[in-house]
Amino acid sequence: MPSTSVDFLHSLLTMTVIAMILTCSFGLYVDLLKQVSEVNQLKEILRQVAATAAESIDMVAENGAALSVVIRLPLRVGSRDYWLRFSNDSSSAWLEGAFGVSPRSEEQEYRVYLPQKVKASGTFEGRYGLAQLSCSLSGSVPQITLSLLE
Repeated sequence: MPSTSVDFLHSLLTMTVIAMILTCSFGLYVDLLKQVSEVNQLKEILRQVAATAAESIDMVAENGAALSVVIRLPLRVGSRDYWLRFSNDSSSAWLEGAFGVSPRSEEQEYRVYLPQKVKASGTFEGRYGLAQLSCSLSGSVPQITLSLLE
């Protein structure tokens, strides 16, 4: 009789450990799916803002007038804060973004390059919802600025 109860206890402990391993595995898998979804949503926001910026640059270059565009962006991506920032160097300009409260110079995660040579500047933090793209000509070079709508 004692061997039956020991076997029962051993089986119960083994099943408990297996159940805990399966529960943890499913939890990690759900977290991974959520993270991939949030990354894809951030990349889509970057593409949307970069496409609007490229369209604004084209309109300003053709018409020679200044242009401001308001873009409604989500307050958060999933449950995470995010930021966007225009940057450039001597050869190209890009829109970069990452998760977090505010931009740090070493922490850009994703980039979308603008198709033309422009002066690009400005930062947007996702907690505020409305972004403004201001585009104008500075001599013959288009200049675009990203800011919060005030």
